[in-house]
Amino acid sequence: MKKIKFYIFLIFAFNIICAHANSGNDYLIYVSSSFDKHPTYLKSYSIGYWIPQASILKNSSKSVFTSSASCEKDHYGRLILSLEPHLFYNPLMKILYGGISTKVYGYNGKIITTIKSEDEVPGYLTILHEKLIDQLYKKILTKLQNQISSNEAVNLYLTQKNGPIEGTFCLMLN
Repeated sequence: MKKIKFYIFLIFAFNIICAHANSGNDYLIYVSSSFDKHPTYLKSYSIGYWIPQASILKNSSKSVFTSSASCEKDHYGRLILSLEPHLFYNPLMKILYGGISTKVYGYNGKIITTIKSEDEVPGYLTILHEKLIDQLYKKILTKLQNQISSNEAVNLYLTQKNGPIEGTFCLMLN
């Protein structure tokens, strides 16, 4: 009986240690897979491209939000960022316009705030369109990071010392 109690204690202690080890992330990033299943069509003069936005945005967000993880089971963070991308290309001006609408979720599952960031990048839309879109997303995400750090509602939430959020919350967002 003592061995069973000891093993239960070890399993419990291991789970607590793992939860605190994974909670070092500031953000859990969620981008709906529907942006890959239903790509956006951008037209450049006579050629058009179907753009799966979710995969490009996930890769861009990893490089901008260095202290973040994808919103999945067994990942922990202080805030959840639900990103919703929008793209538009003007072939006459050769400018790619983009915006990201972000919902910031807290520990209790309520939306703390919604932030919209927009920007533009000049360039040709070619077969290597991922580079241009990645450049735009990084520019927008950097702007978004500054908006989050200066947002009063987010700062008020972070001063309340809430526990980390587990990534299974994002299953609800699908």
